[in-house]
Amino acid sequence: GEQYYMICILIIDVVKTRMQKQVIKSGSEPKYKGIVQSIGLIAKEEGTMALWKGITPRLMRIVPGQAITFMTYEAVSGTLIKKGFFVS
Repeated sequence: GEQYYMICILIIDVVKTRMQKQVIKSGSEPKYKGIVQSIGLIAKEEGTMALWKGITPRLMRIVPGQAITFMTYEAVSGTLIKKGFFVS
């Protein structure tokens, strides 16, 4: 479940970055037009591994944020349970 979610998010992040960085000349079509088209084009032109380019910097950004979210959830839920707002 969650591993497939992360794979999809990382691929979509690559596509988003490419779409944002492309320069569209007046009167011409953009190279990357949408998510599905872009995924197919990247895989065709550069190979499927190109869909995971830059995974290390992305993970270095995502993992600490997820850890902070988890720790905050645990601290808040623990406090609410101790104060009797929720039953564990």
